[in-house]
Amino acid sequence: MTMRLAMFLTAVVGLAVVAAPASAEPRWLACKVTDQGGQVRNFSVVFDDRRNTVGVWDGTSMAEGTSVVITFQALRATFPNFSMTYNRNDGAFSMTPLGANYGGLLHGECRRSLPPPGAPAGQR
Repeated sequence: MTMRLAMFLTAVVGLAVVAAPASAEPRWLACKVTDQGGQVRNFSVVFDDRRNTVGVWDGTSMAEGTSVVITFQALRATFPNFSMTYNRNDGAFSMTPLGANYGGLLHGECRRSLPPPGAPAGQR
């Protein structure tokens, strides 16, 4: 009995040492949207479930989202010029411009990707 207890305690201590706490890591999406004029717009979205943050990287600057809602099924955030929704189940992406920039709701898709070249070091 003491042998079993000793083995059990050794296993528990071993697992406690090996098991690291879950760390939040940003995940990147490569997104593509075609506007109503037929122009394709490519950009990247970074999100972090643990910190509840979303940002859009256009290759030169990062815009941080506000009113961020991240669930198992979707990401939603508001940015200065638009609001966005990303469906995790099928990769569907939609943007609703807050002004008349693009003339309405835009649809596209996003797929998981590596951090894009030039992305901020804190988001890699």
